[in-house]
Formats: sequence, structure tokens, C-alpha cells
Amino acid sequence: MAKFRNIPPVRFFIGILPISLWEVIFFILPVLLIFLVSFLTVKELRLVFQWTLANYADIFSKTPYWTAYARSFQLALTAVVLSAILAYPLAYAIAFEVPAKYRRLLMVAMILPFWTNYLIRAYSWQIILANNGLFNQILKILKIIDTPITILYTHIATEVGFTHFYMVLMTMLLYSSMDSINRNLLEAADDLGAGKLRTFFEIVFPLTLPGLIVGSIFVFIMSFGDFVAPSILGGGKKPVFTQMIVDEIQGTVNISTASALAVVMVATILIVLILYLRRVESITRGKPAGVDIEDGDH
Repeated sequence: MAKFRNIPPVRFFIGILPISLWEVIFFILPVLLIFLVSFLTVKELRLVFQWTLANYADIFSKTPYWTAYARSFQLALTAVVLSAILAYPLAYAIAFEVPAKYRRLLMVAMILPFWTNYLIRAYSWQIILANNGLFNQILKILKIIDTPITILYTHIATEVGFTHFYMVLMTMLLYSSMDSINRNLLEAADDLGAGKLRTFFEIVFPLTLPGLIVGSIFVFIMSFGDFVAPSILGGGKKPVFTQMIVDEIQGTVNISTASALAVVMVATILIVLILYLRRVESITRGKPAGVDIEDGDH
């Protein structure tokens, strides 16, 4: 902060001008535009500058919108839970079980598939989960099933996609939290006779809660706003909130209702984000000592 105080005001504002313009043009203005359009009227497929609350009245009064909203919320929450359940043991293994010289290699190997296009990954899962796909073929070879299990074009397939697509974010954040834990705490727990399970729940889990919460934010936001996985893997038979937005634009060409739906989605994400961040702040404020590593030996 002392460095900023010594900078002349003119130089300071010139310095922040490019990033400020970037934020305004590409983030703030589009959101404001969507918000304004949500209060306009559409007549004969044309946007009319006539202010109305009818778009929001339709959203809050019609069951299909709320059904899609609840479905999106439930899918996003489930993705958070599944990602956390799968990411915790993976992050723990990388942070505490794998030798330090192999950790970066494992992290790169974990991230590598995500350098491919999102659509390619979604269509890959479509091939794997199809009735004649790899998953059912393996079950048939193992004599577990005689007839294929229908997974593709269900919510299960959507959850598989969400979990695979976004679990890496949860894993990276949990690993970062675990990597910052003082190893002396774990050694002390081991000396006192605590097993790995007890050490995890009494030391590792409490100290990694901030990472879990931040990871949950990312997974929830990206799953709640995802359109590709519900369309390609879920089949769109039971539409989610993002699909309702697309239908309003492509089907009825009602951009004002689509904008109102987008505003509701953004408002939901902001509320969840604020609640999560407040939770992180309360946890961080009361965080026990011993999180910072005093020695460099991992």
C-alpha cells in the first residue's frame, strides 16, 4: 500500500485505465445491457423500448421456468458434492503420499486432458456412455449385465460430465490448501497415536475448508451456468435453466425474457458467491495456527 501512496494521482489513474476500460467494456456493460433489455417488450419479434415487468412476472409465475431452475440448482449442488468426494482423496494422495519430485508431473497429467476442447470431451463421454459404448461393453464382458444400462441422455450422464469437467478445479484448490499445511502438525498427530483417518478429520479437513469452499464456488457457478453437458449428455429432454434461455432466443425469439432469465441466473450466482465468501471469511478469521510451512521439506 505504501508504494501506491507514493504514486502521483495522474500516473495512478493512467496505470489502471487500460484494465478499467477492459472490465467496463467486456464485463460491466454487457451485464448492464442484459439487465436493461430484461425490462423491455418484444412485439412482432422486435425489441420495443417499452418498459415492463411482464418478463419477470412470467418467470416467477410459470412452472416450467422454476422446474428448470430447481433442476439446474440440484445438478450444480450434486456436482459440488461429487467433485469434493472424488477430489479430496486425489488431492490428499498428491500432497501427502506422492514424493515431492513427482507432484508437479501428476498435476500436469491431471490437467492435460483439459487442454482439449470442451465439446470434444463432452462428445467423448457420449461415446463412452452410449448403450453400445465402452462402459456397457465392459459390464457385458464382466458378465455384470445382459442388456445395456441407459445412462446417456439422463441426469446421471450430465452429472458425470459436470464432475469430470470441473473436478480438476476442486482438486487443484484442495491440493493448494493441503500443501500449505505445516507437516509438523501431521508428525505430532502421528507421534500421539492418531491414525490417518483421525488426522484427516481433525487436522487436514478443518485446515482445507477454505479451499473446499472456494472450489465449491467454482464448481457450482460453472455447473449452474453450463449449457453443453445438459444438451449433449443430458439430451435436453428435461431442460435446465440455461436451455430455457437458449429456447427463448432461438425458439420464440424473445430476447427480453431470455435476458430476464439471465438476470435471475446471475443474481443466484452472486447470492451463492456472497454466502460462500462470507463463510470463507469466518473460517479464515478463526483459522488455527500452524498452516504456514516453516520448513521447505514436503
